[in-house]
Amino acid sequence: MAIGKFFVPTTAHTPADRVREALDKSEKILATLRGSGPKVLSLLHLMDRAAASLAELEALGVDVRAEQVRFESVKGQLRNRKTRFLREAKTALLEERALVQPERDRWWWFLDEEVALERKQNLRRWAIRLAVAAVLLLIGWFIYDRFIAPPPEVRRAYHHSMNGEAYAEEGKLEEALAEFQAAAALTPEDPSPWLWVAVLSSELGHKERAEEAFARARSLYGSEYEFLLSRTMILLRLKRLEAALSDVEKAIALDPSSGRGYYTRSLVLLDMGDRLGAIADLEQASRLAHEAGDTHLEAMARAQMAMVMQMITLPSPEGTPP
Repeated sequence: MAIGKFFVPTTAHTPADRVREALDKSEKILATLRGSGPKVLSLLHLMDRAAASLAELEALGVDVRAEQVRFESVKGQLRNRKTRFLREAKTALLEERALVQPERDRWWWFLDEEVALERKQNLRRWAIRLAVAAVLLLIGWFIYDRFIAPPPEVRRAYHHSMNGEAYAEEGKLEEALAEFQAAAALTPEDPSPWLWVAVLSSELGHKERAEEAFARARSLYGSEYEFLLSRTMILLRLKRLEAALSDVEKAIALDPSSGRGYYTRSLVLLDMGDRLGAIADLEQASRLAHEAGDTHLEAMARAQMAMVMQMITLPSPEGTPP
């Protein structure tokens, strides 16, 4: 192209010009990859040209540090956007590579293989992590099952007891009795299933069986006090409130210094609708628990008392509508 007396070439002729031109075009292509399709392959040819020209300039002793920095930036951008590049190039990359037959050091021609290798490595890493996690879970389960978990018969007995309690609350006493009998057979040294068997047998009119089960439960509990409190809770679950009240009062008479008796009686009184009586028992339970250093029972009593007090409707001042 002629301009006045000067002639400006339309293409770059020196190696330095060719490097700069290739880098300029490469940067533009990288900025507009999306939607370019197979045309993105021209970027690989431009990078070939830039690499060859830089090598030529370095051989001549030319300072190309600035151009090298730009070329490294182009390579870094391509690596960061290689997934997008491959989506645009698709199978055209394979065809073009077969024609060019580049050396392996021109890695930009082998981005598809690089991505496939990375995916394979990622899958292997995840497989290893999953395998390690599975092994740790197995080890954890083995340790729990062997050293921490209750014996199998205890777990089965617990399952039967849970079923029995559910049946009892539904009023299905025969089904509940069968479950507790199964639990007692599995854990004959546990007094709780025997006590349930005794109470349910009594409710169903099986007097002889009830007496045998009561005797077995009494022998397994540490004291008559513990026996009575435990039977109170079962009777409370079955809504046999008068019988429950009778048992808990016998327990309190046996050990009036224990807050557990008063706490248990408060539950019975609450079910009977005597909220003020329940509050009085909870206050006594809290005081006795505090004196005995039983912080757990004290906290339970105070929390229960707060809930019961919220249930009580306070009388309105005279002349003021409630």
